Amino acid sequence: MIALFERLEAWRQERRWRAKRARMFASADLLVVSHTKSGRTWLRVMLSHLWHLEHGVSANELVRGDNFKRLVPAIPAVHFARDTRFPPETGALVVGPQQHLLVLVRDPRDVAVSFWLHVRYRASEAELARKGIPPAARNLELFAFATDPRLGVPRVIGFYNRWWRDLAAHPRSARVRYEDLRANTATELERITRFLGERHPSERIAAAVAFASFESLKEKERQGFFASGRLGPPEAAAAAGAVEDPALYKVREGSVGGWRRHFTAAQAAVLDALVRDGLEPGWGYRG
Repeated sequence: MIALFERLEAWRQERRWRAKRARMFASADLLVVSHTKSGRTWLRVMLSHLWHLEHGVSANELVRGDNFKRLVPAIPAVHFARDTRFPPETGALVVGPQQHLLVLVRDPRDVAVSFWLHVRYRASEAELARKGIPPAARNLELFAFATDPRLGVPRVIGFYNRWWRDLAAHPRSARVRYEDLRANTATELERITRFLGERHPSERIAAAVAFASFESLKEKERQGFFASGRLGPPEAAAAAGAVEDPALYKVREGSVGGWRRHFTAAQAAVLDALVRDGLEPGWGYRG
């Protein structure tokens, strides 16, 4: 009886969580969608700092939903999400034709490595449950994780292919590749703001890029600079004093193509084949 009650309560909590998320999605002017570990926190910091410079909102706050818009109506409500389907992957897409939809992608192989570290060291049990990831995934070796259809590169490929189709049908959509954002950060950030209908002088764009540089973010995360608590080591690690391990932090490396260092040549060839044979070529990762 107790187990039945616990399952019923978990089902109710999940329904409440989905309903809350759906309301948040519906109220957003901009929806930024990306697979976990694709750079959306970095983008969130740059956009937040631009609006700090433009409108004077606090520099140590990050945009989340309408928190900035409530203070300054000219700032859009922005929601960052892994998906806007309920349930994820199979449910109906929650996005209106009047909303701006931006999908941020990163090489599936780099995502798989970073996601493995996230699952192993940072993700809470509640997050794993929401994402349909069994707790045993924490103990998988990297190559097994990266090739698992439910966890690694195949999971990311399926995510990207779904969004490629969805973007084609949405009237206000844009695609951003993490690699392009890293190579030409100011140019890509300006393109994103123009997509939103905003115009920022080049010096303001440059200031936001510098504020969110990886070395700057690493230092800010360790100092606890941001009020949201979104950046920093997991609470359990912080309580235990284990805050020196770089793997515990959200901002770790941000490399492009760094995944190859973690695999043998034979393993890398397997991952290359998964991307080559499975991914929509328009994303540009099959070469």
